Amino acid sequence: MKTKIYSVVSLVIALASLVAVSGCHKDKPANGSIGLHLHTQIDTNEVGVLGQLYPDHNGRLMAINDARFYITDISLQNANGTWYDIPNSMILKTYEVEEYVIASVPSGNYTGIRFYVGLDSATNASLPSSHNSSSGQDTILSSILEPNMYFGAGQGYKFLYLSGSILPTGSHSPVAVNYQIGSVTNRQLITMPLLNYTVLPNLLHYVHIWCDYGKLLEGINISTGNNDIGNTFGSGQQISTATLVADSIQNMFTYEPGQR
Repeated sequence: MKTKIYSVVSLVIALASLVAVSGCHKDKPANGSIGLHLHTQIDTNEVGVLGQLYPDHNGRLMAINDARFYITDISLQNANGTWYDIPNSMILKTYEVEEYVIASVPSGNYTGIRFYVGLDSATNASLPSSHNSSSGQDTILSSILEPNMYFGAGQGYKFLYLSGSILPTGSHSPVAVNYQIGSVTNRQLITMPLLNYTVLPNLLHYVHIWCDYGKLLEGINISTGNNDIGNTFGSGQQISTATLVADSIQNMFTYEPGQR
């Protein structure tokens, strides 16, 4: 009789454990997805026409002919202050594309986002020819698809590339500008301010960010022959100008107003 009682008790305990485990699995919410909606801006003006002059925050006129940069190693801040690192997160932000789906992430409440502008040392040291496939991250590191984003062997990739023009205050002639920023020492960590948002199960949530090229060049005195060309691996003033621009990358990102 005792053996039967013990057997029944054991069976009940086993069933209860199974139900508890099953309940835990049922209660775990499905993942959602996170994306970045990146607006190409000059102050509050969204750049809709290449080569058109728009006023920056200080009224200086600026035009963009081409603009692109790498965003990598994206992390989301949890409500408890810890960070969720999104594995293998990498995009190439181009002036004409705004929406980028990043990855599937745990659903829930988040309070911030951070990312790097630039590539890690291992990726930067890789050869573009090794990325010449037609899918995945290789496409944005490809020497075939993105030939303008590579300096050369031993120098690595261009983390940020910008060409356009600036109309200096009091001048009637725009000055052509070109900036090519690279080197792992110029890789910039961008930590955005507090922002409460929720990633819902099975849904895609976009974080909207302004990429303001006016703020990138704000405070840099530009005229013909003066800070109009910046190249990390160039010569003379090109290198010092490239450093100025690289240090200003921190200034160019703000949340789109009114975002929830």
